Amino acid sequence: MADFLTAYKRTVLGIEGGYDPGTNEAETYRGIDRSQNQKWPGWAFVDAIKKGNPSITVAQLNTILNGNQQLQANVQAFYKTNYWGVLSLDKIVSQIKANALFDCSVNPCIVSVIRAAQMACNVVKPKVLTVDGKYGNQTFSCINALDERDFDLALSAIRAAHYYERVSLSPSQAEWLGSWLYRSQRQA
Repeated sequence: MADFLTAYKRTVLGIEGGYDPGTNEAETYRGIDRSQNQKWPGWAFVDAIKKGNPSITVAQLNTILNGNQQLQANVQAFYKTNYWGVLSLDKIVSQIKANALFDCSVNPCIVSVIRAAQMACNVVKPKVLTVDGKYGNQTFSCINALDERDFDLALSAIRAAHYYERVSLSPSQAEWLGSWLYRSQRQA
């Protein structure tokens, strides 16, 4: 069975980064957007640390934030509950598939992670699923049954295509395309 901490370290600690004050976008910490998650308990730690250190750089702030064990526990709990747990990724047999699905849920393209997974299943095994965005037993079983490399390649391609579409619909997001394409690459 897949391991949350492996996927968490790869996506959240490895890609999402640290504190971003929100220049031209929302304030975030480790990918948690304050405008979307105002009640996340971790913001109390972030705010207290910022208030206690008003003249430090963002890099210095990140060092302090990253060293706060309570804040890091809040970050981990947020992702385990809202992303990993919602998708029951601990029941996915392949770590590669779980990594890909977790990352896709954290940084979705235009379609939801479930729709993208269903599309990937249909690429590997044509017309096996209805692409309806519902995460039922049939979708779950199909994901587990497919070869991990085939599923991963298909999901990566689907994510990439939808990131391009996202940029074509909102050209101002073109600055993120390179990082989105990088993170959609194979999870092996």
